[in-house]
Amino acid sequence: MRFILFLLTLFFLTDAFAQDFNSGADEVFRENEVTEIRVTLSAQDKAFLLANENAYSETYVPANVSFSNSELDDATINNVGIRLRGNTARSHPKKSFKIDFKEFGGERWESYKKINLKPNVNDPSLIRELLTMHYYRLMDVPAPRIAPATLYFNNEYMGVYLMVEQIDDEFVDKRFGKEVGWLYKCAFSATLEDNGQVFDTNLYESKMNESTDTRAELDHFVEVLNNTSDDQFAAEISEIFAVDRYLRQLAVEAITGHWDGYSYLNNNYYLYWDEDAGQMEFIVYDTDNTWGIDWVDRDWATRDLNHFHRNGHPRPLTSRILDVPEWKSWYYAYLNVLFEEYFNADYLFPLLNTLENVLDSHVESDVRFDDSFGFSYEDFKGAFDYETNGHVDYGIRGFMETRRSTGIESIPNIVLSADEIDEVKLYPNPTVDGILRIKGKPHTQLQVSVFDLFGRAVQIRSTRMGADLTEVHILAEPGIYFLKTDRDSKAHRIHVK
Repeated sequence: MRFILFLLTLFFLTDAFAQDFNSGADEVFRENEVTEIRVTLSAQDKAFLLANENAYSETYVPANVSFSNSELDDATINNVGIRLRGNTARSHPKKSFKIDFKEFGGERWESYKKINLKPNVNDPSLIRELLTMHYYRLMDVPAPRIAPATLYFNNEYMGVYLMVEQIDDEFVDKRFGKEVGWLYKCAFSATLEDNGQVFDTNLYESKMNESTDTRAELDHFVEVLNNTSDDQFAAEISEIFAVDRYLRQLAVEAITGHWDGYSYLNNNYYLYWDEDAGQMEFIVYDTDNTWGIDWVDRDWATRDLNHFHRNGHPRPLTSRILDVPEWKSWYYAYLNVLFEEYFNADYLFPLLNTLENVLDSHVESDVRFDDSFGFSYEDFKGAFDYETNGHVDYGIRGFMETRRSTGIESIPNIVLSADEIDEVKLYPNPTVDGILRIKGKPHTQLQVSVFDLFGRAVQIRSTRMGADLTEVHILAEPGIYFLKTDRDSKAHRIHVK
């Protein structure tokens, strides 16, 4: 196939990686350490939260909550609300909780109104959701922060949890710098078909500025998505939807086997209408069924990356966007970014080692760890590696290796890798010191630009060494970069070691 202008992905996208949507760790969400959360509440309220007959209650009870980690020293917030949360999680003995700092008249704490505590009983590693959201944030897809925690009720150890950032107006403000527009939590079967379903408040639950939301923009988005002709679709949908960020989302969704999202199951996502920009944004949510966890009899490590979404079921947002050849090539480009930079042993295994080490002793003493699926401490250890148990088809390392072995060869190699393209030749490539030479037809002064994988300009020093030779010193960390000159039309892929 033709090399489909990967330059468009790197250099000419209007918003590609132009904004960092996901800032790093703060005092509350610290991904590489365990935050201790202590909840103090009455014995009666504790019993209410844990009673099986109250599993589907939405009632908050009052409590005092303290947080401790390397940045928080027993930071205590009094008179907060805590209640049960989740869908299927409510039926399990190890419950999922929501903390609301304002429920009983309080204020936001550390800029958060609510924090979720998820036990992730479905996952013996306990970190698949954290890991998947980590990859979404790497690819600059708007995604909630997640961090490991241990939970205590009145000094009773309740086990290992994940703290998950609430997707609400505060989340929108942190990512987009505003609280204008509309936010929708989209439930199972929210297909985005144009059949009136967007007015179903159970399928599309309004979560921001509800009193002024007529759903006109949501309805228009769905109308354009479904009814625009093929020849006009790309132009019209890109006016009202952040296509590039969605393509990055699709790449992570597919490579991590996130079947419980929009593309396969029509589930677990938010839509945000940015009123100022006049565009809809896609926000990911609930990503624990990933990295080889399976409940629908599929092998997610070997599924064809060319068509990850479900066959025979409507999901127009994914299918129509990937039907645009140029956008399909961008999707492939982002898969290449993941395989080259992040979805490999060099990047992933040290992260897994850190997470396993910080959780190890806490899981070993978690007496509720096996309450739902009979997982043992040995299952926790194996879950990071290659062993399987029940509905978990792969350990995380095993999933990554299988996904690489089947995935890399299945997608077109649209990332330019030849040393010689058009009029110039680069050498040595790879370069161990960031210095390479460009040789081509005689020229007066070669104009050179270097960009990272996300299209961001990298500082260089360029020196003319002769009539047909230029030396370039790339002043950047080791990694994959792309070099463009004014003498040819393509980007040259270069590797700095």
